[in-house]
Amino acid sequence: MLTDERLNMYKKKLKSIIKFSFCSILILINTISLESKVSIVTTTTNLKYIAEQIGKENVEVYSMIRGFDDPHFVMTRPDFLVKLNNADILCVVGLDLEVGWIPVLLQQSRNLKIQKGQIGYCDTSVGIKVLGEPTMMIDRSMGDMHIYGNPHYWLDPLNVIQMSSNVLATLKRVDPINSNIYENNYKEFKSRLIILIKEETKKFEPYFNSRVAVFHDQFVYLANRFKFTANLTLEERPGVPPSSRYLEQVISNMNSQNIKVILISPYHNISYAQFVSSKVPGSKILIIPESIGSFDSIKTYEECITESLKLIRDALN
Repeated sequence: MLTDERLNMYKKKLKSIIKFSFCSILILINTISLESKVSIVTTTTNLKYIAEQIGKENVEVYSMIRGFDDPHFVMTRPDFLVKLNNADILCVVGLDLEVGWIPVLLQQSRNLKIQKGQIGYCDTSVGIKVLGEPTMMIDRSMGDMHIYGNPHYWLDPLNVIQMSSNVLATLKRVDPINSNIYENNYKEFKSRLIILIKEETKKFEPYFNSRVAVFHDQFVYLANRFKFTANLTLEERPGVPPSSRYLEQVISNMNSQNIKVILISPYHNISYAQFVSSKVPGSKILIIPESIGSFDSIKTYEECITESLKLIRDALN
């Protein structure tokens, strides 16, 4: 039979064990929390790159499409839902670029925190000076018009600074403990982009006011930043194959205005550009790497811009 003294001794030991175990559990939880990475899902490879530059070792980023995929039209896969269900953050280009596939995936993801307006939802178009906003009422007869303006804004490196700021704000909401780290990463990336703009603008200066044709109206932000004109489109209406009559007009305009360069993305049908080019003596078709992974050699956003502008400069020469 236990004496009162021995019983009190056992009680003290039990309390010490419980206290030690509780502290150990707290330390373990905090360690797991600190070591776990923020899970980010992005719609494009460029957004993936931006998120990686701001989050670095504190994030794990997955892009739902590849660099040579058309972001307007995406065949969704079951693994998209798995990724979205486990995501802490979803980054989208916005301006209805992904309107044909993201809303349905979000609805089916069963992840409240990445829904539009929630803590983990990041629309990187916020704060962007949008070009090409419609000035009239639009309808489906006008093709795949974007009601909020041209969504290809990432081709202006200055816009990528704003996109990075939006990613930074979202990371700070979701993972406030590492806010200072994210701030420093953002500042470093911003400095690199400013240097990129200055260097590439200087290189392109001899080609200011040059004119090029485009298949789809997606290079307007690149043209606006580096001061060339890219408003002659081979598409009569966005997303709608051009008629023969319209292409004849394009050919006439290119010949009369001495336009010798046609820009096209890797995912568009090149046959229309080839037809037009065959009717314009000395013209060239340039496949522009607008996204990381468009070509195997394009690994960074900076390479997207430098390679795109180099292709255009070489063709204009």
